[in-house]
Amino acid sequence: MKKGATPELSQKWWSNNKPKTLKSTGLGKALKDYEIAADRMDYDKTLTSLSSVKKKVAEALKACNSTLHKETIAGLKKYTGVIEKEIKRQKDLKSEFAKNAGKAAGPKKQRMGKSVTIWERDISALVLKKGLPDWVDNFKNYTMKLTLNEDILDALEEEDDLVTPAYMAEDAEKLGQKLVIDIYNMGKNLDSASQGRSPQDRDKIRARFSPEVTKLFNATAKQMQGIPAARWKKFVSDKREYRDYKIKAGLDMSIGVLNTTVSALGIVGTGGAGLVLGIVGLVRSIADLVKQCYNLWIEAETVEKSLSSDLDTLRSRYQTVQGKAKKMQGGAEVGHTVIKSLIGVDTPFMATLPKCNSNYDLWLNKVRGLGVAGRKLSATIVKALADCATLERKIAKAADKKARKIFDKIKDLRGTLDDALKDCSAMMARVSSAEGNMKSLKRLLDGLNATNPKYADIFEKVAPRVTGVVLGAASGGVGINGAETTLETVAASVVLAKDLMLEGKAGLETVLG
Repeated sequence: MKKGATPELSQKWWSNNKPKTLKSTGLGKALKDYEIAADRMDYDKTLTSLSSVKKKVAEALKACNSTLHKETIAGLKKYTGVIEKEIKRQKDLKSEFAKNAGKAAGPKKQRMGKSVTIWERDISALVLKKGLPDWVDNFKNYTMKLTLNEDILDALEEEDDLVTPAYMAEDAEKLGQKLVIDIYNMGKNLDSASQGRSPQDRDKIRARFSPEVTKLFNATAKQMQGIPAARWKKFVSDKREYRDYKIKAGLDMSIGVLNTTVSALGIVGTGGAGLVLGIVGLVRSIADLVKQCYNLWIEAETVEKSLSSDLDTLRSRYQTVQGKAKKMQGGAEVGHTVIKSLIGVDTPFMATLPKCNSNYDLWLNKVRGLGVAGRKLSATIVKALADCATLERKIAKAADKKARKIFDKIKDLRGTLDDALKDCSAMMARVSSAEGNMKSLKRLLDGLNATNPKYADIFEKVAPRVTGVVLGAASGGVGINGAETTLETVAASVVLAKDLMLEGKAGLETVLG
């Protein structure tokens, strides 16, 4: 053994430094048992194995020859301090683990809440908007409503999860829109099939419309009722304390029975005045969605700045520990166990990692929320632009001077909405980039939280790929400034829309109805 050597709790270290003239003492096996227990974070076995190492060190000392093994004896005597220090560290870790385990929430008791609506649509109104053959009479009051027990939404809110309910509604909307298209296509196909037939055959073909609609409704209902459970299952995979909660999803359907009220975002009147009111309603909805995106963006960037800073801290502490280890080894190659043991007692590193985990979950939530809100925002702007174009065409056909005066205002409004759509697209490009790069960041954190982290691979291979995954890393000024620009553009659209309503409604009612 080299003079002045500092012993390590490593079987490899002992194997490399043990004198060839020293008989087997069992110290190597005891050190290996310790390493296995420590890697598995089995604190009881780790402490037991350290006691065994202590005994084997004493046996090794007895086996040493005072003349032949002088430096080995000096090194083995230092083991006492190393072992005692590690025993203290393992006891502290065991205590901390027990404390955290005590804090961990067990299965929460559920108090089933009342049913609340999370998605609702008048399907017949949406189908009529697309158009049906003139032989379809009195197609109305076909509605669909998805409900969920209130305590589930309360649990999601308590965990600051606004994304899961949004995804539930988005999934339902996709099925609802598919149902609308299926009914529309079915009517179109039956109409085509009935052409040129005898009156008797034609009536038979067209009579299939009502039962086919009912069949489509029932099939969609079956799919839709499974949405909340599927989304909740994903949530519970991360939040085990809610594993015993029961989903009580309901789907209320009315097939040509109930009267319905059409919302501003539903079907708008076909006349010019109805279009004006519909456009104004859409612009107000756009403004609300932009504010939602803006607030989410602020929250996401605040979290990501903290997350980015903490990742830098982890990287810096790793480099510091690596330098310290090389110094201890006298420039020799540093083993994985040495790095792991030093990081395990590095307070800044151990304190920062849980914070990173928490901020990653929060950041993920905000970015996904931005994705949901952004997609809805884009769709609403596109709808408003389409209605503006329709209104422009109607006005172009009108000879009345009052209606013609409004043409320029609609044109200006369409211009601001075009700008808003471009701003929204630029903003969402960063969100898509962040969503696409989440896997790299998750891989890094999963690696650091593993039972036996491979720090060299994590910080030298994975960490460099994480650079620039966050929203604030955007080039070209798309960040919080981009969100502010979108907010300002839409504010201008709201002003123009109000002006259009005040000045244009009366004139358009007179000319276009």
